[in-house]
Amino acid sequence: MNTKPKKVMIIDDNHLSAEGINKNISWSSLNLEVYSIEYDALSALEVIDQQKIDIVISDIQMPGINGLELSKKILENSSTTKIILVSAYDKFEYAKEGLRLGVFDYIEKPINYTYLIEIIQNAITQIDVVDYQNILLEKSRPAIISNFFSTLINYPFDEDLYSLTNYPDYLGIRVNYNFYTVIVISIENFSSIKDQYGIHKYHLELLQLQENINKMVQSYDLHYVLNDLHQLVCILGHNNHSKKDFHKSIHHLTHSISVSNDNSLIEVNLGIGTVTKNIWDIHISYKSSCRALDHRFFYPQKKIFDAQDSVEKNFSIHLFSENKENQLIQFICKKDYNAITLWLHEFIDELPIYYHTKNLVFNRIYSLLGRILKLLYEMDIDSSLIEKEIVSMYSSLDTITHINELFEVLNNICYSACSELDISTKTYHEQLSNAVIDYIQQNYSNNDLSLNELAIHVNTSPTHLSALFKKTTGTNINEVITDVRIGAACQLLTNTSISLKEISEKIGYVNQYYFSSCFKKKIGCSPSEYRSTR
Repeated sequence: MNTKPKKVMIIDDNHLSAEGINKNISWSSLNLEVYSIEYDALSALEVIDQQKIDIVISDIQMPGINGLELSKKILENSSTTKIILVSAYDKFEYAKEGLRLGVFDYIEKPINYTYLIEIIQNAITQIDVVDYQNILLEKSRPAIISNFFSTLINYPFDEDLYSLTNYPDYLGIRVNYNFYTVIVISIENFSSIKDQYGIHKYHLELLQLQENINKMVQSYDLHYVLNDLHQLVCILGHNNHSKKDFHKSIHHLTHSISVSNDNSLIEVNLGIGTVTKNIWDIHISYKSSCRALDHRFFYPQKKIFDAQDSVEKNFSIHLFSENKENQLIQFICKKDYNAITLWLHEFIDELPIYYHTKNLVFNRIYSLLGRILKLLYEMDIDSSLIEKEIVSMYSSLDTITHINELFEVLNNICYSACSELDISTKTYHEQLSNAVIDYIQQNYSNNDLSLNELAIHVNTSPTHLSALFKKTTGTNINEVITDVRIGAACQLLTNTSISLKEISEKIGYVNQYYFSSCFKKKIGCSPSEYRSTR
């Protein structure tokens, strides 16, 4: 493959030496051209400011700016230029200094032109390798941009985001807009398209949808559509005057996307994320848009779901006291199975009074189940098992022929929710108790260690902690403190010869005699007797 000759500059204040280098090398056979011969460093720098030079061959010892200083200035502005220094035998240390600066290589005088040609060929090879790598890097630029946005929305941890901060400048992405949001376009029927038409057809349809959305988002200052195989993630940023205007424009956009896709094989639902003021918080918008899409299961007639419509997670039992639906949530929170059963019987009996079609009854069921799942979401409880039960119920709705058949299904789901709450409560209590035990084990030598200190550590009241710990572990906190201290004392009595007074101080007892009394009560013998048997 023919390429343009690389440009060479020769610099030497000795005209004969410069001409010798020029005349003794067949530049054209190396696909090089001597672009310029300069006799001082300042003239060379003027040329380099105007023209990219690939290889510089420069003498080290020159008046004014020497070869080392010249090399440093060249490399500051063009790190890809390969510099070969020509050094007199007694200037060898200068040549080594040049290598430390980043000079490619050096050659001593008198010049061995065969060796110089070898050095030049090595420089050409390295330039070609870097050029090829730059070509590959430029070709991979779209993938790097895609990975940048994918990482941005999926890794919300500060250390991960910190590693991305240099990428916007490198990729030419502005990140100083007023507002940002994420729209997730979920492909609802990707499995059926792939099964019916094949995976190739599915991805053609998905690429067409991506292209259509790309056209629609051009008016936004920042716009990127990430192809995530089973969904598209649209990342938008804009300098709107107000958050309200930005949010309104997003709703218009999602409506346009939905309408424009009506005749496509692909069926979509769209989730609108919360609006953020910082691109480094865009993962919050992405997560909220995904959560908004979770509601499509309960409202299959809807296609657009806005995270702004979701209630913030601020669980309080007092919120569930204003209507019938909230009563059920209260009973689930209390795990009052009898009350749940009575409520459901009344609920089933009232459905035919207020809802006169099967579809309306099912919509009411959707709302009720949505409240139960919302309770679990707000309390950060794993709802996957209950979701499976609900999915199973939804898949069998068409087979339900009488409204009373709903009772058993709803009753099982409510009981499952109680069970998940119970498991979550037990897990929390166990974690709290373990945290207390761990703190005691780390701090038993502190003679001020007390229930109050432990309560502060786990962020609860002393009374509540005492009762919870006793219920969870079957013992009280003071007994655990004593057990840990006496256990430590046994180790010291067995493995050291330090005095009882020192041991009592090390394990958190101020009074040696009180320690001995506690030890004897717990072990059945005095510390001295215990030591003598070991």
